[in-house]
Amino acid sequence: MNKSLLLIPMVLPFAAPAQATSGLTCRTAGSRPLEVSLVIGHTAVSSVHSARLRDNGRIVPVSVAQSWLEPSELRLDLADSNATRREARLLAKKNGRFYDGSIWRGGQRRWVRCREA
Repeated sequence: MNKSLLLIPMVLPFAAPAQATSGLTCRTAGSRPLEVSLVIGHTAVSSVHSARLRDNGRIVPVSVAQSWLEPSELRLDLADSNATRREARLLAKKNGRFYDGSIWRGGQRRWVRCREA
């Protein structure tokens, strides 16, 4: 029997797939810009792992309440750090290399563009 076959059970645990991540940055145009930075995990199902919200340069503590990420669409709800109220909702569709759509914060809807970070 080939001795290298005996090594297979010892090597297989180290052959797990890499847990790759990427990022998206979504920004509004105009005065008082909103910016959402996302960390996306790419496993069997891609998902948003964490997010950071900046409102006119001020960091707003948020957590990902729910997200939906498809090749053609991004949907995201951000809640405050205690998960008691929604801070922002982002809906965007794939447009070439970008995701274009809307973000709602403080009762206002604004146009947003997301790019790979």
